[in-house]
Amino acid sequence: MHVLSPTFVSILLRVSLSLADTCADTSSLVPFLRAFSSSENDHFYTTNVSEMKNDALAGGVYVFEGESAFLWPTPEPGTVPIFRLYNQNSSDHFYTMSSDEVPEMMNAGWAYDTAPNHTAGYVYPYSICGAAPIYRLFDPTSVDHFYTMDIVESQNAVQAGYQDQGIAGFAILPSANGTVAQSSAIPYLLPSTITASPESQVSATTSSSCANIANAVPLLRAYSSGGTDHFYTTNSTEMSNSVAVNAYSFEGDATFLWPTQETSTVPLYRLWNLNSSDHFYTIDKNEVNQALAMGFTFDTEAQNVGYVYPYSICGASPIYRLFSSFGSDHFYTMTQAESMSAPGVTALVAFWIAS
Repeated sequence: MHVLSPTFVSILLRVSLSLADTCADTSSLVPFLRAFSSSENDHFYTTNVSEMKNDALAGGVYVFEGESAFLWPTPEPGTVPIFRLYNQNSSDHFYTMSSDEVPEMMNAGWAYDTAPNHTAGYVYPYSICGAAPIYRLFDPTSVDHFYTMDIVESQNAVQAGYQDQGIAGFAILPSANGTVAQSSAIPYLLPSTITASPESQVSATTSSSCANIANAVPLLRAYSSGGTDHFYTTNSTEMSNSVAVNAYSFEGDATFLWPTQETSTVPLYRLWNLNSSDHFYTIDKNEVNQALAMGFTFDTEAQNVGYVYPYSICGASPIYRLFSSFGSDHFYTMTQAESMSAPGVTALVAFWIAS
């Protein structure tokens, strides 16, 4: 028996995207500055240099830790606000792009901070235009929310007692010399277990903007060793035919998604390349157009395999997407260990859906 929980779907592209009409202007990026107070047990982030210097650092309470990311100070194409809140009782700064999570955190004691328009800046809600994840972690003992784009730092924080709370948004990586770095080759894989506490994680059931879990169906998975192709469908008859006629081996349920569009969901497009014998799945319309230009075609009349969340809401967690250039095969899994052990692949976060 499967326990359903909504799972987030995001896409890091197989190939680096060139700047499209929906991409924000990288020349407008500003550093997302980070500081930490050991006495307050609080991580603080701002794009405002004066605020960092005159408010956070002036009294010696906070210590500057550098640039955590690059984001936009004002709205840009494809971006959403990342809201900034503060809990005076626990001395904790909190950042989220989920408008559903804001009132829940306010009910738990957080309030809007003094940032303009209640925002710390603007980020992508999912991975487009070379953006990479900002990982969010939480220490329930000290009540500290911590944000980093460094996967090693996030894993070290989990080992030190922080809870992995998924992805806070997608931004541009800082580089060693202070410039921006897009489309990094580092695999952005989350820790395998998400242990977020209820008071600081988006509710999976209470929000009216969440899809109905009861309507989710299995996304079936099969593999053809002869064609080196992973295949996914919600249609059991189609799966049976692939196994009986096309020599695929059934590998079980990959995850759960919605067969028809529900609140806050978007299509997960399904494409096929006859020449490379490769099935490809994405929520990104820009990537669909690129795939079509590269020889892929829509594989079903509906053009999609189902519906998923476009970014992290309603308690979502990730699915990983991998690509083997040797076998010309796209592979999708919710298991971090499986994603990291797959031979000859480039591993990136793929998309999030119900598990």
